[in-house]
Amino acid sequence: MTDTTHRSDAVHALLADGSAVEIRGAGPRDRDDVLRMHREMSPEDLRLRFSAANPSYASEAAVRICAPAHPGYRALLAVAQGRVVGVAEYTALPAARGEPVSADMALAVAEGRRGQGIGTLLLEHLVHAARDAGITTFTAEALAENHAVLKVFADLGLRTSRHFDGTDVRCTVHLEEDERYLSAVDERGRIADVASLRPLLRPRSVAVVGAGRRPRSVGRAVLGNLRSGGFGGALYAVNPHADVIDGTPAYPRVATLPLVPDLVVVAVPAPAVPETAQQCGALGVRALVVLTAGLDAAQAGALFTTCRRYGMRLVGPNCLGIANTADEVRLNATFATHSPLPGRAGVAVQSGGVGIALLERLGRLGVGISSFRSASKRLHRL
Repeated sequence: MTDTTHRSDAVHALLADGSAVEIRGAGPRDRDDVLRMHREMSPEDLRLRFSAANPSYASEAAVRICAPAHPGYRALLAVAQGRVVGVAEYTALPAARGEPVSADMALAVAEGRRGQGIGTLLLEHLVHAARDAGITTFTAEALAENHAVLKVFADLGLRTSRHFDGTDVRCTVHLEEDERYLSAVDERGRIADVASLRPLLRPRSVAVVGAGRRPRSVGRAVLGNLRSGGFGGALYAVNPHADVIDGTPAYPRVATLPLVPDLVVVAVPAPAVPETAQQCGALGVRALVVLTAGLDAAQAGALFTTCRRYGMRLVGPNCLGIANTADEVRLNATFATHSPLPGRAGVAVQSGGVGIALLERLGRLGVGISSFRSASKRLHRL
């Protein structure tokens, strides 16, 4: 498994489908995982990557990519759930003093991860690093039949030219960040933001972890609000001591649910929150709402790290919950005693107490809302 310790150059970014990856520089400790990514490629993908299906090229690439940092070379990794899922690299070409500097560039995305925007995201960050290093153009050699990588270059938004020579094509990418490029980056970011919020605000399935048999428990209140609010998706409870809670099927653990829920609402004691989040991430859950209060610094840090690692959107901890009153959603994942009226106002509050009072007051005034989110004082939404 690749090095997951804190890296000062690491950033987390959203892909086109709303999932998240970590983008960071490669290092010697990543060599095995980079090699694994290349070895898991099909012979055809290896041929397109290296213009030949020679297995030794994968080992050579891993050694080069993960070598100690040195001038004129930069390699970036995309890491998801502790595994390398993409690599982008450049090698600066010799240039006379005062002349523009160009660099050869190469890109690879893991088997089964293409089409998610990983290559484009890596190139955006590689372009930024290259510009900081004084590089003005990228050049890349590819097979003319490698339509996927040629499309990545073309869709990047930078000025690109191609020169075909038989079965090969040489691409030149000019790194000037003009309005077209900046608009393309903004649009990709907007699409990713919207996609990442769908599991949170428009889930097709919800599980409540910690839905107790006591009618006045927080988890039971959320389950009741989801049911009475008319949520039309699949609804489950997680409780090791019951098969059914308030008419909702219950399962002993997150891993035993019959499907992977889009959204999980967590209402368990503070010491159990990190492990619950870990189980959700490992299962593939996309969004968490953590209602639990009283997490200490270690527990909160573990929750935050797990959500980053698995790319889960997080609301909480110590929050009232979320709601979406749209007819096609009807999500009331809060433990408020007054359900919000449908309307057009979006509401976000930090304090759960303020949220309860606000929902009650808006209801009395007949003011409806479209969506409601209660954030945390300690951790903000990821």
